[in-house]
Amino acid sequence: MVEFEEVLVELNIGASELHAWIEQHWVLPVRSQETYHFDEADVARVRLIAELRSDMGVNDDAIPVVLRLLDQIYSLRRALSDLNDAILDLPEDVQEQLRERLGSQNEDDGTKTP
Repeated sequence: MVEFEEVLVELNIGASELHAWIEQHWVLPVRSQETYHFDEADVARVRLIAELRSDMGVNDDAIPVVLRLLDQIYSLRRALSDLNDAILDLPEDVQEQLRERLGSQNEDDGTKTP
């Protein structure tokens, strides 16, 4: 866990900015006593917000939309990974049936199976 001041130094952002992002629930660190504690995911999210604002010029009104969309993408990636793991646990003949079924569906819509 990284404390509030460490995040400010590491990412070269202002305290008022980071407080605003926390108040807007763009990042959700753990609060204890006098400071906030950020885990690795929190720090990555703060870094992303800083990059969106400074490097990409995304305005504050669009940040929640971008964050929500990215959260949905990451959630879908986790779900697909879990699905893939579940498929790999199936017997080989069932896996082959799935490949064949997906292959025939992809041929219908013009895409390719990896």
